[in-house]
Amino acid sequence: MTQSRLTPLPIILRRLVVESNELVNPRLRRVRLGGEELGAFERDGVLFPAFASPGFDDHVKLIFAPGGDIADALPVQRAHGIEWTASPVRESRDYTPVEVDADAGTIAFDFVVHSDSGDRSAAGPAEAWAAAARPGDDLWIVGPKSSTVVPPNATWTLMVADETGLPAVRRFLTERPVPGPVRAVLAVADPVAQQVLPVGPDDEITWVCAEPGDGAALADAVAGIVPLDGAPYIWGAGESRSLLPIRKYVKRELAVPKRDVDITGYWHLRELVPEQAAADDGAPTAGPAVVESPVTWFAVRAALRLGLIEAVDAGRIGRAGLARRLGIRDERLAPLVDLLIACRVLSADGTALTVGERGDVLLTDDHARQQFDGVRAEQILALTELAECLPAAEPAWRRRTGTSFARFAASDAAVYAELIEDAERLQFLIPALAALSALWTGSPVFFGPGAVTLAQGLRTAGAIGPGAVPTVVAQGAPRAALEEAAGAGDILFTDDWPRAQTAIAACALAHCEDEEAVALLAAPRPAVRRLVIVESTSPDALSPRVAEDAVLSLALVGRAPRDREQLGRLARDAGWRVVNEAALGWGVSALVCEPTE
Repeated sequence: MTQSRLTPLPIILRRLVVESNELVNPRLRRVRLGGEELGAFERDGVLFPAFASPGFDDHVKLIFAPGGDIADALPVQRAHGIEWTASPVRESRDYTPVEVDADAGTIAFDFVVHSDSGDRSAAGPAEAWAAAARPGDDLWIVGPKSSTVVPPNATWTLMVADETGLPAVRRFLTERPVPGPVRAVLAVADPVAQQVLPVGPDDEITWVCAEPGDGAALADAVAGIVPLDGAPYIWGAGESRSLLPIRKYVKRELAVPKRDVDITGYWHLRELVPEQAAADDGAPTAGPAVVESPVTWFAVRAALRLGLIEAVDAGRIGRAGLARRLGIRDERLAPLVDLLIACRVLSADGTALTVGERGDVLLTDDHARQQFDGVRAEQILALTELAECLPAAEPAWRRRTGTSFARFAASDAAVYAELIEDAERLQFLIPALAALSALWTGSPVFFGPGAVTLAQGLRTAGAIGPGAVPTVVAQGAPRAALEEAAGAGDILFTDDWPRAQTAIAACALAHCEDEEAVALLAAPRPAVRRLVIVESTSPDALSPRVAEDAVLSLALVGRAPRDREQLGRLARDAGWRVVNEAALGWGVSALVCEPTE
């Protein structure tokens, strides 16, 4: 599970002050900041800890409001997290601190200079701010919300980055989280952007001068690196599509396990100004959308389910050879192949077929593939029944499949595993939950797709005492999926409800219809004294898919995502009353419930 390689951190909004602004070279500007809020500080009666950035590639979100009031762009700070409310003026970018000096009370960020010094009209909000920043100016930041933990078994490191990844490379070489040699391939658009880095005697740095997003230049240079003996740690950052051949090379040629690889798309070439806009959960960002129409979506889905893209990727092959390999008559396969070429999933090189740039995304990014051949694809198919189900107040999923989505998920461990993966976002809220220390006395009991994430995270954070054993209650396929997710760990699994002080419902309700949710919440009531419901209660304004997800929820369970009042009604129907609520951030709350008399 990914949370074993992440350390969650308190999520805090801070106001910093510019101390200096230096043009390091014509392609790079370094802004150093300080201010009281880099240290421990108090705001609205709440004491917040000092800034911490323990990981070399931590992402800090910088907040801008071009042409607007910065106050309208800021999130709401809670005691244990933040809430991103909707804002028409907010622009944010994720940057890696290139220097963190706790003794001096300063932090520095590097800004790549893309636009001509005489014309800043094409500059993005971060570059424009950095160009104009003067000592005494303010900058508001959030985070980092987590730090990457490098694999403890690594003996050497391969790093691949363009200019946006250079701050993380510099910090890695300075801090040395892996003690062995480093082989680094670093791409810059102009030789003047090359930097003097703190290399060791056994390190080797290969500079590549190429246009931004030139994946071929990066791949050729990486292929020339001679792998060292021992266990490698692979790290990469840059333009998302340029990293696709690197992902394939690492997986196929180097055969490095996925758990020892961190390759993140920081930006997309389609953006006007390529800044360090990393994904919020630290995961690789998906490439360009593959679908231009519903017909294309179904064509891509068919290609994935047939194994067509993998068949082409196995080696140069013509249309007739592909038809024979798939066992489909050539004339029946031809229209599908033509459409896949048109949308760049495949490419035609004379008579031979190869995988196109969008096909590479589907081969290397599991999240992109799941849009066409995973649980989310099945959810999308349920929308075909939406028009008929809305008047009848019936979930479209139930009409299409004859069963509820919750029963479907509970019958298949692979499906439930995708719910577990979605619930891993709770790992970023562990510091906020751990601060609710009164809830974790004794040995708490967890249930729902997020059960293992919370049990492991709270144990690691020290919220669950060393003598206590967290218990996960699950049966059948969900139990199998949760046990697989937990791996070898100190968690007890059981089919039945044990006596306990507290039961925690971890993302347990969103995939359930109302009646199922009530039954789920009622089940632990005879055995426990307190119930904590950890669930989304409001939309995350930073998510680009809020409206889309609401429609999918309507199709799956017959209603839009529940708010706090609706969750409270479910709790009351199950024999509980909400006595407290803690906002954890990102639209997630912890509702503390006690039994009704």
